[in-house]
Amino acid sequence: MGLVRFLLAAAVVINHTGPLYGLVLTDGYMAIKVFFIISGFYMALILTEKYNGPGQTSLFFSNRFLRLFPLYWVVLLLSLGVSLVFKFGLHTALLLGPWQTWLGHLKPATIALLAAANITIFGQDLLFFSSLTDAGTLALSTDALYRATPAWFFLLIPQSWTISLELVFYALAPWLVRRSTGVLVALAGASFVLRVLIYWADLPFDPWKQRFFPVECGFFLLGILAYRLYAALKPVAIPQATLWKIVGLYLAALLGYQFLPGFMGKELYLYAATVLSIPFLFRLTKKMAYDRTLGELSYPIYITHWTVILMVEYACGRAHLPAIALIATVAVSWLLNRFVADPIEGYRQRRVLRSR
Repeated sequence: MGLVRFLLAAAVVINHTGPLYGLVLTDGYMAIKVFFIISGFYMALILTEKYNGPGQTSLFFSNRFLRLFPLYWVVLLLSLGVSLVFKFGLHTALLLGPWQTWLGHLKPATIALLAAANITIFGQDLLFFSSLTDAGTLALSTDALYRATPAWFFLLIPQSWTISLELVFYALAPWLVRRSTGVLVALAGASFVLRVLIYWADLPFDPWKQRFFPVECGFFLLGILAYRLYAALKPVAIPQATLWKIVGLYLAALLGYQFLPGFMGKELYLYAATVLSIPFLFRLTKKMAYDRTLGELSYPIYITHWTVILMVEYACGRAHLPAIALIATVAVSWLLNRFVADPIEGYRQRRVLRSR
């Protein structure tokens, strides 16, 4: 499924730069929801087949920490460093604009909360439900994103709010993957019913229908259910040609999503196609090294792309920005994997082997 993860990360980049010569793939928020489904599948897979013995839950948590945080902190420091260079060398604040404008007015507690969110990732999603007051404090509100200074402005990697939601899911995952299919279906149904109720309540589309964990967790749960389908189909012999056809049809839907007719119908179709295709995608690609390599690029692409976009736009302008930014982001991501993530990944896998 590495190619799918790579394409989803590319879709988020394209949605933040503009169409790539007319191609947008999916909407950025939809790409994130598909990511959540895939995340649910992978967490169910590894908790069932890898971290399934005594003491393995703590190993799961610590290995998740090693997977996410070291690379995130490197990118955070790079984003801060680049912003400082731009501020003092090129006289443009880049990612530090809100800090430069408001730092003298922020209460110490507010500074501590914003700094903690940047460093720990936890709570970044909540900043989209908060805004800065004239007194320099944070206040929750139903329409925070429409206030003068939403709190998320102070994030140096603003797109990592999705990782904050992932962390909540990881905390619940060991419990969730051990629930019955009926319980998972009921929880997913409740999540989607809540989404409908929020529509009826006429709350702002963003953030209530996009970043609110109770209405997003249904997608993680769909991923766990997709793993249950994969496990049920394990004994079934499926010809390679059939697997390739299923994968080809799904990739065609993903790549050509913008050309499909309709609106809500095609969105629901993509989610359903993802859940039903993942078991076959994973079965076909799980031993493909190049596919795994592509997939491993998705996380660094996602957390670096905003900083890279700003740098490329400053240096090159808007002309060919989507293509240049995407290429530059992939290059930076490869370097990060090569020199940061890969050594840590080797250590993570050795920890698993030792535990057995």
